Amino acid sequence: MDTLFIGKNRIELQSVDSTNNHAKKLLVNERPVEGTIILAHEQHSGRGQMGNVWKAEPGKNLTLSVILYPDFLDADKQFFLNMALSLAVKDFCESVLAAEIEIKWPNDIYHHDNKLGGILIENTISGTRISSSVVGIGINVNQKTFDPSIPNPVSLFQISNLEYKMETLVDLLCTFIEKYYLQLRQLHFNFLDKGYTVALYRYQQTHEFKKGKQLFRGEINGVAKDGKLIIHSNGKELRFAFKEVDFVI
Repeated sequence: MDTLFIGKNRIELQSVDSTNNHAKKLLVNERPVEGTIILAHEQHSGRGQMGNVWKAEPGKNLTLSVILYPDFLDADKQFFLNMALSLAVKDFCESVLAAEIEIKWPNDIYHHDNKLGGILIENTISGTRISSSVVGIGINVNQKTFDPSIPNPVSLFQISNLEYKMETLVDLLCTFIEKYYLQLRQLHFNFLDKGYTVALYRYQQTHEFKKGKQLFRGEINGVAKDGKLIIHSNGKELRFAFKEVDFVI
């Protein structure tokens, strides 16, 4: 595999509650080498952002976590880690599909109006820096049907009508993660910000959004340095933290 450190050390599990939970338990007792990945054939309690559930058919999808030590990164710049990982997964999916993929703020991976994957980043802060990060990545790969309760899912198979070898996909994903993580290490914030902004789902398009029970129309114009989504609506600039605004799809 053509990487320096991402994915060189692998822990493969048949079944686990959550690869992020397993990674965090490892960090309590030891310091795995940076770039260690935990792979699971089945997650029976997979998690998404803010307590959301991630449901995936066993053996059909990529469910993994990566352990990183971005201690070069100030805590107030942690959204740049989100940008780097989101761009890595986006580029990975585009390379597999040869199709345009977008990032639905803050870190869902979308093909048109359907969710292909998602990322859950859990950081540990020490002082003013990030001491460790557990990056959970879920990508729908060979799954052909989904639970009706899951909103607008899609898989690589459903898009391309091709089945994929998981090991090959993991190797490829690791190369993209390392590429963008090294950009982050070099503090290339403008590069990451620009790439992330133009990759945003519905960027500079007028659409409906929902704040609580209130519907409004607006246009996404970027993301603030603290990770808040910037929407222009009726001549005003509005900023929203995660879960403060919903996309109407």
